[in-house]
Amino acid sequence: MVCMMMKCLCLLFITLAVSACNTVARSSCSQPLSDDVVYVVGQGWHVEIGIPVEELDENMSYYREIFPGARVIMFSYGKKTFFIAPPETVSEYLLGPFPGSALIQVVGLSVTPTVAYPPEDTVTLRLSANGSQSLSAYIWKDIVKDGSGKPQRVARSTNPIGLFYAAQSEYNLFHTCNTWAANALHNAGLSVSGNNVIFSNQVMTRVVEVAGEQCKALR
Repeated sequence: MVCMMMKCLCLLFITLAVSACNTVARSSCSQPLSDDVVYVVGQGWHVEIGIPVEELDENMSYYREIFPGARVIMFSYGKKTFFIAPPETVSEYLLGPFPGSALIQVVGLSVTPTVAYPPEDTVTLRLSANGSQSLSAYIWKDIVKDGSGKPQRVARSTNPIGLFYAAQSEYNLFHTCNTWAANALHNAGLSVSGNNVIFSNQVMTRVVEVAGEQCKALR
């Protein structure tokens, strides 16, 4: 059993290294921004989700105060030890898939992700009615609250500048940063499934497919 686990972890590490270098063709469709939208950014090994500040629900509007002047709030998920102390050796990567506490990173952008990140790494998806509310609710539910009911801040991040908050859910091989992102998009009413998702390119492939479908619907 232990030997099999190590083989799986070694395969995971190799696949992770390869998938981080893979690119996914982005949809070039120009979509109107009159509807609610969500930005999805492929950041190599993980996926981030961006929500325009005006679309945040009542609870998540808390981040308008934390990041005054921000146009979009970015959210990403990851294992606490990876976020706080990035691994430097292969052995640390092999320990990565083991269960552990997770954090949610929150970053405020003064511009849209389509400007802040390479266009080929960013996809904009339109949301149906109540989609942004459902997306906010999904993220808010997973954030640990302190005694006053506010998100429990754990640390600051420097690259990019932002804040880390404790997550209710646990990080593991079957619930990675990318699974979390896919599930968040699914909860927003998008046909992006988190089933069998481990790597970022799996999420981005599904996101691009949805973007393509939305483009066809506009024609």
